[in-house]
Amino acid sequence: MMRDHPQPGSTAIVFRVAHKQRWRALVLGLALMAPENFALAQASWPTIALPKDVRAFDIGEQLTINGLPMRMQGFVSALKPVQLAEWFRQRMGKPLVENTLANKLILGRAQGEYYLTVQLEPAATGTRGIAAVSHLKAAYDERAENRASTEHWLSRFPAGSKLLSQMRSEDAGKVSTYLLVVNTQSENLNRKRLKNLMRNDGFELEHEAMPDNKTGAALPEGIAHGKTLFFKGPGKEAMATIYRDNHGRTAIVLNTLTQMERFK
Repeated sequence: MMRDHPQPGSTAIVFRVAHKQRWRALVLGLALMAPENFALAQASWPTIALPKDVRAFDIGEQLTINGLPMRMQGFVSALKPVQLAEWFRQRMGKPLVENTLANKLILGRAQGEYYLTVQLEPAATGTRGIAAVSHLKAAYDERAENRASTEHWLSRFPAGSKLLSQMRSEDAGKVSTYLLVVNTQSENLNRKRLKNLMRNDGFELEHEAMPDNKTGAALPEGIAHGKTLFFKGPGKEAMATIYRDNHGRTAIVLNTLTQMERFK
């Protein structure tokens, strides 16, 4: 349920986004841990073996995070992170780099122009994780295009905006994008700019809503107190939440979903 008379299905969309936020926290961590020096040898995409007893699932057919192309699988296991970490240490090869990010353990190894990463996080009585292969050379080759894309987005938001995260995935004939932008301007100004840029991209605002207490409890803290805007266009839909983050800045989380046919 949402305040401000949301359309049917709005609550379901919010809950789906809350679930995606938890996996994005894992996924974005992998991009942050990628090495700065890119290997340039030519090779085909390698794979990462998983233990037989894990439950694995794909996270998008093609995924790009902050300009870094990746292929990845999510997985859950009844084993503890320390047990899974030892299994991967024995099979990923050497040299193996280990890092921690909050409560996540990250194992990584370079292989030609790729970087293999396994990220493990405690979940209930077991482990939630991601096995990812990052194409470092592709990110290096496409750095100019990625920089242009970032500048294009920022030029349409209020002055002083920063693009903290950008994700694009292709799956089952659909393109999904995720942006996190922050600035020190008012929420009202950001709302006006967002409506204009979405209209220019072929989206029309359908309605706005705020989470009630029950729905808000399932969302990240800041987003739970923000206003959510729902957009629609031919073959596409979008949802944006505007809220104040822990640093007093205005944050905008934008999710769009577009049918691939729109690009043909």
